[in-house]
Amino acid sequence: MALISSVVLWGGMFVAYAYLLPTVSATEIITIRFVLVSISFLIVFVLVKKSRPKIPREKFGRLVLLAGIGIPGSQLPAIHSQNYLSPSLASVLVTTSPAWAAVLSGWILRERLRGIQIAGFAIAFGGAAIVITFGSGSGALSVDNPWGAALCLLAPFTWAVFNVLYKRDFGNLDPFSTIGVCLIIGSFVMIPFYRSAARSLGEFSGSQWGWMIYTALAGTVLAYYLWYWALQRLEANKTMSYNYAVPISALLWSWLVMGVLPSSISIFGGVILIGGVYLTQTQRSVKRKGERLEIN
Repeated sequence: MALISSVVLWGGMFVAYAYLLPTVSATEIITIRFVLVSISFLIVFVLVKKSRPKIPREKFGRLVLLAGIGIPGSQLPAIHSQNYLSPSLASVLVTTSPAWAAVLSGWILRERLRGIQIAGFAIAFGGAAIVITFGSGSGALSVDNPWGAALCLLAPFTWAVFNVLYKRDFGNLDPFSTIGVCLIIGSFVMIPFYRSAARSLGEFSGSQWGWMIYTALAGTVLAYYLWYWALQRLEANKTMSYNYAVPISALLWSWLVMGVLPSSISIFGGVILIGGVYLTQTQRSVKRKGERLEIN
């Protein structure tokens, strides 16, 4: 139930961004969200002693650098691309992160790539090409701009880089507390945008405030708590398989809340993409629980 709940909460994030983008930019959304999330994690760290991060002093500098680049770098393209894609299709493209991680693990971690994984990578990006070509211009906020839609692929690539480097250098740290530290670092990286983000707050409607709070509390803090609570009790490879349900969750959110459904050919491309990503994960084992992190 915890895993299903986290997947449902992550699916709602894409709809939340769709409702926020007409009023504020992707940069301002990320800035406000990171500030709210940072405050939430700091409260959790103060009130729940066992949740407090235990990061070795000699590793803290590397974590700051990695989080400072990887966290905003994975979030900004994903949100900006929703100017050109419906929420459900943006969520499909984000699921390419495991495929990127498989390739990067072969390069950085020297993990052996099998032929089926390479084929899966190619299939996944064939599906991504279909989604971008036929899916851009189908959302409530969209314009006909496939190149803008393709920005979404930068998010899973950047996040895969973050995950692989995290696995190499910080895989023995508690994932929930560490992601909290990373998001706090991300809020400091966005300091140059604080002024413009603060000015945009007065433009929010009541419902948009609700969606913004949702992205911080429900879609981030609560979703990650549930995810890592489950990760500590289940096998990591089985837990990660629930990520493939995020596009389905986003599709249901889009349909129920916005009345938006992608075209049949876009859905076909999404099925190909997810199938390809699944192939990249076959015959790969996860040695330690919690050594991967996931963001939506």
